[in-house]
Formats: sequence, structure tokens, C-alpha cells
Amino acid sequence: MLGPLAIGRRGQDLNLGPHLRRVLLIRLLLENSRSVPVDVLCEDVWQGRPPPSAVATLYSHVSRLRDVLEPSHSRRAGHEVLARESTGYALLLPEDVRDTARFERLVVSARQLLADGRAAEARSEIDRALALWRGTALADVEHHRFAMRESARLTELRLQAVELRTEALLNEGQYEQAVLVAEDLTARHPLRERTWNLLLRSLYLSGRPADALQRFDEVRRRLGEELGVDPGPELRGTHQAILNHDIRLEHPAPRGPTRDGSRPQSERIPRHDPHDVLSRPAQLPADLSTFVGRSAQLARLRRSIDEEEAGTTTRAVQIDGAAGSGKTALAVHWAHRAADNFPDGQLFVNLRGYDQSDRPLNPADALDDFLGAFDVPQSRVPAGLDAKIAMFRSLLARRRVLVVLDNGLDEGQVRPLLPSTRGSMALVTSRAPLPGLIVTHDVRPMTLGVFSPEEARQAMARRLGADQIEAHPEAVRDIIDLCGRLPLALAIVATVAQTRPNHALPQIADELRRAGGSLDLFTGADANTDLRTVLSWSYRVLSADAARLFRLLSLSDAAWISAPAAASLAGVTTSTVRPLLEELTRQHLLGVQRPDRYVLTGLNRAYASELARRHDSAVDRRAARARLTRQFPSVNGRLGTGR
Repeated sequence: MLGPLAIGRRGQDLNLGPHLRRVLLIRLLLENSRSVPVDVLCEDVWQGRPPPSAVATLYSHVSRLRDVLEPSHSRRAGHEVLARESTGYALLLPEDVRDTARFERLVVSARQLLADGRAAEARSEIDRALALWRGTALADVEHHRFAMRESARLTELRLQAVELRTEALLNEGQYEQAVLVAEDLTARHPLRERTWNLLLRSLYLSGRPADALQRFDEVRRRLGEELGVDPGPELRGTHQAILNHDIRLEHPAPRGPTRDGSRPQSERIPRHDPHDVLSRPAQLPADLSTFVGRSAQLARLRRSIDEEEAGTTTRAVQIDGAAGSGKTALAVHWAHRAADNFPDGQLFVNLRGYDQSDRPLNPADALDDFLGAFDVPQSRVPAGLDAKIAMFRSLLARRRVLVVLDNGLDEGQVRPLLPSTRGSMALVTSRAPLPGLIVTHDVRPMTLGVFSPEEARQAMARRLGADQIEAHPEAVRDIIDLCGRLPLALAIVATVAQTRPNHALPQIADELRRAGGSLDLFTGADANTDLRTVLSWSYRVLSADAARLFRLLSLSDAAWISAPAAASLAGVTTSTVRPLLEELTRQHLLGVQRPDRYVLTGLNRAYASELARRHDSAVDRRAARARLTRQFPSVNGRLGTGR
């Protein structure tokens, strides 16, 4: 994999066949024995444009690869290498058969040897590691998005290995050889301060301090002209050490163990190496295998990382939508697909803006977690929020990182966590729009609605199987309508069908009809999948007046209501009620068909009705209905009488 893909058995190269088959094999190899769903394989192998025959073609390639990888294995006995699992395929191979794994192990070993002062052995290990490279990493798929992250990581690790070899040369006393290697590195990476640091030290130790000072002036000028920055602390420290004639080796030979047999503290490998190859967080939650639809939203998100359209300083998208509309599922699904565009890591945090704990996460605590994910020692993390923000943004300045900020409450919570450079991207989810971020950070808004009828049907089929859906089309249609096409509600109903074998879909549809607007069927022990509880997290952030209006709106059975009619219900003026209606629409508890036409949808209406019976007396409810019918007699007869 450290070059064009090559697989051998007993010293003989295997013929893998056409290029597409090699792409498929690499895609599976990158998962380290984890299963890859068939639809993901089709999407990745055909670079986002799978043909109609993609699945059949994929099965054919899998069959041919099995013939090559397991020629003597019986099809009837199953396959042990290229295995079929519940959702897709997995390539089950020992880690050591991959040259990438051997390369990384040798680099880690060399780093430890050098830290122990065994420079010659360290250089030998690095030479063995570098000898494994036969060209560009993952050369067969260098233009495929799924490989970009791993290819960039391996390329960076190769460069670190060469830098480590140069350090070993210095510790061996081969200063002139170190100068030659460092000169080549700075020519190929003219803005990489680590390589310049090696060159300055090599020049000084080889007896050329004047050349070292001259090269420092050169790199300082380059950084200023091309990046508008000064040299970093490490490079400035080396410059000062040259002026003071105080250059020392970073990994001198050991002076022997301490009394307790351990190595001296100065000789141990640092716990937090700033060049550690493992400091690339991958915090995304698992992608849902039941995810369906949302093609328009996925396309919009995909366009947001298209370099041709990246015209803003910071790339960020905020997804808002009603409780249970699938915002987190969409964000996580897309983040997994886009991860290859962000090779330096993916961060994820639940900001708990709408949560049973009722304690939104402090952005300072989120920043502590983010900095820790990049192996910043706790002792180096500053105390103040502004200082944490500055450190986080500095850390991301030359990296490509995806930051998923899930379940945000407001702009004040989210703003400190946004990257400040184009290389990285933030994806924010919240129930309410966050217009302040649009103004100050050019965040692109996206509102997520309920499923389309076809998406709702696909979601049910993905959870229950196409056979059940096709066997009961009328029941499925009624369930979808009664659930308001809300993804969470449909998932709860599908779970009921799965966990109650004696409840066929027609029975569940009947139960929903008989419920008469009750949310009892959507109740569960888990707060995150109890619809009544999930809706309550939106309700409790409302002002007292908006909460009262929400409850009273359930008293009208009209298909929609105007601001003057809502004012009559609440017993206030129209100018007073308008901000309350806006507050409800921001939380997606109330819909807007068109200006001054507000809609309380089925499940929200059921929840509001429950709250009205619980919090508003029968006298208050009758008075509200009387005000509405007196001032708007056209709705008379359409008001619920039993509420």
C-alpha cells in the first residue's frame, strides 16, 4: 500500500485484475477488518457516482477477489478472508500483512530507541521503515476521497520518519550527512519549521554557525512574506541557542539507570510529543445503518467543502430543525462520508443544549476536551476562556479538521468552538436557528424538515424489511401520516413492531388511530427515544408567555391560525403575540405555511394539548375558546369541545 497495490503469496505477486477491483480491495484494507456497508462501497469505489448496475458489479468483483485471495476455499463453506457480514463486507487479515502497519511499528520503535540514546539502532529501524515505500501511498486511489485522509497521514508520517533519521544522524555525530538531508527537506518543505530547525542545528554542529544564522534570516523572511507570521518558539529558541553557543543534542547517549533501575527523567520519551502521529482524533459516533434519504441536504453539505465554492474565511454549516427530525443522524452520516477531506482529525461534542440534564455544556469544558484530543498536556491548557479559544484556533491554523458541534443551545455557546481558518470546517446542529453566527462567522444555515413520504417509507423498510412494508401498504401509509413523517416517531413505531412480535403493522396503525392524539405509544424508558420527553426539552426553554400560548393553540382544531386569532386565544394584543409566535417557530414547535398563517402539526398539537390539560384550568381553557369564537366566529364549530 506504500505505493501501487501489490499482494503476494509465497513470494509470488497475485493478479488482482482491473483497476476497479484494486480500488475495492484498498477500500476494504483501510477499514482494518471492519465491515463496510454495500452502499458505502458503491459510493466510494465509483467516487460518488455509482451506475445503476453498481451493486451487481460490486458482487462480481467480490467474487473474483475471493477466487484470488482464497483459491482453495469452498464457496459453500463460507469465506474467511473476504467475509460477508450483516451490512456489507470485511477483509479479515492480520495487521502485520500490511506494509503500512509494519512501517508505523518500525517508526514507533525507532522513536523509542532514539529517546533511549541508541541513535545507531534507531537509524537502522528508520532505514528499514523507509525501504518499505515504493512510491506514493495508496497510489491506485490517490484521487479518491475515501483515501485522502489515510494518504495524507502516511505521507506526513514518512516525512516525520526522515526528520527522525536526521535527528539520529546528529546524535551519531554525522553532522555533514545531517546537513545534506536537512537541506533537501527544507527545499521540498520550505514552510515547515521542524525541518528548518534541524538544518540550523546541523549547520551549527558541523562548524558553520554563520551559515546557520543566515538560514534563520531566510526562513524568517519566508514565513513573514508567505504566511504573515514569525518563527515559532522552537525555531526562535534554536536561533537564540546558536547566538549563545548553547546547542545541545535532543537525545544524548544514556548515562545509565537510576538507583531504582529506571531511566533518568531527561532520557525518557515524552508522553506528549508534538509530532506524535497518533494525535489525530477520530471522535465521530457510529453512523446509523438505518440512515435513508436526505439527498438534497447531503448534496448541499458536499458542496460546502468543494474548493471552487469555498469563498468564506471559515467554512461552517448550521442545521436546525424540530425535535426528532434527525439532525444529529444527518450530521454524523455526512461527517463520516466527508472525513477523508479532513485528514488531521474529526472532533465531536454533544453541547447538551436540549438535554435531560438541563445543564448545557460550558464551552470552556468543550475546549478542554478538544485540546486534550490533540494530546495537549493539561498543564499547558490555560485557565481563561479567551486563552483556550486562542490555543484551539492556533492548533487548527495549519490543520484540516472537521468539528461537529451537536445539540447547541445558542450563539454564545457555539461561537468559541468555531475554527477560524478555511482549512477546517464546523458542522453545528441545534433545534433553533442561530442567526448571530450567520452575521459574525458567515455560517450557512440549513433547516431540516420531516421526511418526504418516500423517505418515510424507506425508513420503515430499512428497519422492518421490505417484505413487511409491501405486505401492509395501507397500514404503513396510515402510520406515516399519524407520525407526521417525523423520523424519531417512525423509528419508535418501528421499534414497537420489532419488540412486540404479536403486533403486526395493521394493529399498530389501529392503536395510533384509537389514541386520538395521545403520545402514549411513543413513550419509552430511554429519555432520548421518548417523544414526550424529547419535546419537553424544547418546551422548557420557552418564555412563560410563549409556553402558555403554545398550550392554548391546541384548543383550536382549525388547520391554521393567524396572529390576531392567536392573540384572542391568549387574551393579548396582536403586537404582543407576534414575538411569542416567532419564539415558537424558532423552536420548531409551530410551523409557518406563509406569512401570518401558523400551523400546529399533529404530534406537537398532541403534546400541547396534554400540557394544556395539565397546566391550564378548565375555566381558563373555556375562556380562551370563548374569546376566539367571539372575535372570530368563522372558526365556531371547529373548536374542540372536549379539551
